[in-house]
Amino acid sequence: MATAVSLLILAGGMGSRFGGDKQLATVGQTGRPLLHFSVMDAYQAGVRHLVLVIRQNLQAVFLEQVLPALPPDLTVELVLQQLQDIPALCTLPEQTRTKPWGTAHAVWSARHVLTQPFIVINADDYYGANAMQQLVQHFAEHNAHWAMVAYPLELTLSEHGGVNRGCCDVVAGRLRKVEEWTEILTDATGQLRGRNSAGDSLPLAAQQLVSMNIWAFTPDLLPRLETQLQQFFQNGPGEKAESYLPYAVDQALQQGQVLDVKVSTEAWRGITYPADLAALGSFFDNKM
Repeated sequence: MATAVSLLILAGGMGSRFGGDKQLATVGQTGRPLLHFSVMDAYQAGVRHLVLVIRQNLQAVFLEQVLPALPPDLTVELVLQQLQDIPALCTLPEQTRTKPWGTAHAVWSARHVLTQPFIVINADDYYGANAMQQLVQHFAEHNAHWAMVAYPLELTLSEHGGVNRGCCDVVAGRLRKVEEWTEILTDATGQLRGRNSAGDSLPLAAQQLVSMNIWAFTPDLLPRLETQLQQFFQNGPGEKAESYLPYAVDQALQQGQVLDVKVSTEAWRGITYPADLAALGSFFDNKM
């Protein structure tokens, strides 16, 4: 019997480079946001429980425009990521803030409805049906292992500017660590280059595996996130500080957590710049 798996979509962020709520921007002539197609891929792979983490000011739009287009037998739960929802014994900083506390906090916000293995994705990224199929199948084989889908770098680039990517160190099909590289683009000679975490400009291989933040976790991630958030708030976070999900992954890896790496057979598609949205149109028009 297949393991029941939830899909958790992080849809509460604020896109600074895009200039608006890109998680709700519709693609092509479909009238649907990018996340609709991720949900349908997960549904086709067998997922019947969807959790959407959103900001409160987006709730009406999700209820009126997004949810009615989803299959009727898909259980959908809206979770509001709220600034005041923090772990016990933590204190909110005094400064005024509107920016959410980050992806670790977004996942932790859904703790009450995550009772089975779950896949985590960003609302403004499209990962392809193959990625969903691989992660659902993963839990049918390895209930205790975490997992991710990695992409060859060349399948994740934007034609409209440089990108940041988490370059994966993978040994025997398992993740050892992820290093954040920035300003990745093709130089005048056709070579991919970027800046590593030390700030050095170095070449990158087209087949370098990168994380696009599609993860598969068991619920034992949640107490780890709570501990991370407690430390985050104890340190008195600044106005723009965020607590990130990949940090929790890295900490768990150092403590012996097994995380299997799957490799996508399809390109990643996403929205970083406004021009990216127009480029996606024809692809998704053909999926309707």
